[in-house]
Amino acid sequence: MKIGKSALAVLLAMVAGCAAAGWQPLSDRIYHNNYAFYDLKISWETVRDTTAVTISGILKNQSYYYLREPELTATLLDAEGNFVAEGTYFFFPSRLALDETAPFTIRIPLGQEQALDRIRFTYRYRPAEEGRHGSPRFHSFEAKP
Repeated sequence: MKIGKSALAVLLAMVAGCAAAGWQPLSDRIYHNNYAFYDLKISWETVRDTTAVTISGILKNQSYYYLREPELTATLLDAEGNFVAEGTYFFFPSRLALDETAPFTIRIPLGQEQALDRIRFTYRYRPAEEGRHGSPRFHSFEAKP
């Protein structure tokens, strides 16, 4: 019986230790493209194959607001700034706290002959503290692929 109680105590200590430790699965990964504004930081990598452009990365909340319903749109542009293709990612869970990160992958179909010069990222969210009728916050920036 003593062995059973000891084993149970060890098991509970291990489970409590796992529950207390935070886990950020992608925080150690290094992305070579980064952009930060006052509210969000976006880190990503772009891979192009014969049929599509895939943009993978992480979004990090840097504001004190809880972000509700965040979304990220990537618009592919040619050398003249003309629209080529577009894709959007809707984050789930739909609420991010300060310093929380969320992974994303946007796959945009694109033919081999289509030129790609820049990506215009646009993000949008609502501060959770403002409720359902709060104003959306958004920002956009351009970067090389």
